[in-house]
Amino acid sequence: MKDDEAAKPPDGPNQPDMSRERARAERRDVDMEHGEPLAGARAGSRPLKRLGRPLTIWTARPRILVTNDDGIDSLGLLALKQALEVVGDVEVVAPETNQSAVGHGKTMMRPLRVRERKLADGSTGWSVDGSPTDCVALATLGFFEQPFDIVASGINYGANLGDDVTYSGTVSAAMEAVIAGLPAFAISQEYVDRMDFELAGIAARMVARNILEHGLRRGELLSVNVPAVAASECAGVEVTRLGHRVYQDELLRRVDPRGTPYYWIGGQPPTGLGVPGTDIHAVVNRRVSVTPIHLDLTGRRLLRELPSWAWSLDEAGD
Repeated sequence: MKDDEAAKPPDGPNQPDMSRERARAERRDVDMEHGEPLAGARAGSRPLKRLGRPLTIWTARPRILVTNDDGIDSLGLLALKQALEVVGDVEVVAPETNQSAVGHGKTMMRPLRVRERKLADGSTGWSVDGSPTDCVALATLGFFEQPFDIVASGINYGANLGDDVTYSGTVSAAMEAVIAGLPAFAISQEYVDRMDFELAGIAARMVARNILEHGLRRGELLSVNVPAVAASECAGVEVTRLGHRVYQDELLRRVDPRGTPYYWIGGQPPTGLGVPGTDIHAVVNRRVSVTPIHLDLTGRRLLRELPSWAWSLDEAGD
């Protein structure tokens, strides 16, 4: 038996398919001298970011991708789609089920199923049995024949303020669009028992038009949060920074009928520090907050400080 044959793992129903990971490792080996790692060839090319320009000189209506994390049947998704149809041609791709708080998870170890769906207004949308990130990835990698000019995610049931953006599937969908080279925004509304998306729809049109006219730089997106008030009661729009959420999570232990314990992460809804200039303060004071977010998470202060620390591997081994 040849050496390479001996090294090959046996085939069988219990053996995992490692072809994807093997291909990743091979690309990494090849690309070491160029940096970690270069992308392999893809069946479809990623769309390039369109630079902003006044809507009056666009030669065609902008193409808008709408998604969310609450699922294809969400009334917030429908409200966002209908609000943006005034601005451009809209396609809807959303998770098949509620994917709130899944963050920026992407499905890599199983296939994705896409179904054509009829929305409540009779129009066509598409559902994906995956995450909000999966929805955007499918759309930007070639599920549709034409590229998009902007991606809008929402309207989320509940605000995504401050630290919420690290959990939010709504915001993560916009992040995935930015990674794909498209300008994007996420829009969320304070949760109340009877949601009215009139104000959020107006805010979405305002934000979409601004992005299409002015553009966003690489790595940038906007997170928009809307107070749960009537449009006539809104106190305006404020450009803000991220605030700080105060979570009140509790670990709730239960026992199933077979006597096996299971757990919920529950507790009271989060509060926040209402510091002026933050998104939390703006929404509490009935203003729409528009927060710029950058995907570069580098800690600049620590980056300057770390070189002064002890980085000797010889000393670390003692």
